Amino acid sequence: MQTVNQKVSTPLGEGVVQAPFAIQSDQGENIVRGALVRLPINESTRAHLNKTNCLTPHATLSGLWVFQEKDLS
Repeated sequence: MQTVNQKVSTPLGEGVVQAPFAIQSDQGENIVRGALVRLPINESTRAHLNKTNCLTPHATLSGLWVFQEKDLS
C-alpha cells in the first residue's frame, strides 16, 4: 500500500500520492486498493483531464487522478 507523499510512477507519468484507499466488502476483504495521485499538468496529462478517473478537470498547474494499486509502481 502506498503512503502519503510517496513518489509513484503512473500510466500518465511521475506523481505524488495524496491519499491511499481501499474499498472493502461487508466481510472486510479488499475489493480494490488504490491511491489519489497528484500529477503536474503537461502535454501528456492535459489530454486526460476529461477522463473519469480525474477529479480536477479544470486544473491548470497540477491535477488529481485516482489509480488502482496495480497501475502504480
